[in-house]
Amino acid sequence: ACHNTTLGGDNYQVSGDYAGYAQSEMERLQPGATAMFLLLCGGDQNPNPRGTVGHAEQYGKALATEVNRVLGSAKPLPLDLKTAFQITELAFAPHTREQFEQESKDENKFKASRAREMLRAYDERRPVRGTPYPVQAIRLSKGLTLLALGGEVVVDYALRAKKEFAGTDLIVAGYSNDVMCYIPSLRVLREGGYEGETSMIYYGQPGKFSEEVEETVFRSIHGVMKQAGVKTR
Repeated sequence: ACHNTTLGGDNYQVSGDYAGYAQSEMERLQPGATAMFLLLCGGDQNPNPRGTVGHAEQYGKALATEVNRVLGSAKPLPLDLKTAFQITELAFAPHTREQFEQESKDENKFKASRAREMLRAYDERRPVRGTPYPVQAIRLSKGLTLLALGGEVVVDYALRAKKEFAGTDLIVAGYSNDVMCYIPSLRVLREGGYEGETSMIYYGQPGKFSEEVEETVFRSIHGVMKQAGVKTR
């Protein structure tokens, strides 16, 4: 549950960051295997320290070593596949045309560009009030379920889901099916900052979400988990 951002924008080499180094190390440790990486709810998690290729190699090797250790005692699970998928709507906080008319004059070119897009939507009588949001549950066995959430999901969602579905081993992944923006929890939304508010400029969204965002996501989570046969605690 961590961004692949060990390397910054000053590095121009093609790289899978720590995940890529982890995959390479796993394939070295397990000849013939194809290593895959699934990013979890790392929307508000960064590597630390970071900034060099050496850091990325170090973290990748550490991750692969631990995966390989766990793999040594792994036991097969009987497949009992059941899936469910929903698209819900996440509402943005209220906004007005006047707000974007003012923002279109901002010296920040990204804010001005976002404002022009929002004004175009107002002109076409389709102001952006929400965004579709995919939620998917994949029950692999009666004891193991993958919960796949769209967007750059912060860690609070994984912690809460594992608490509310404590009866199953649960893997909670972000970045699944679509990435429309950061998905803040109520805590992160109220804190403000990049994930909850200013990142929306660069995603081309009208602004921060309403304070119902977390509960809206969890209503959909409970819906797909129920359809997949996973009970709450």
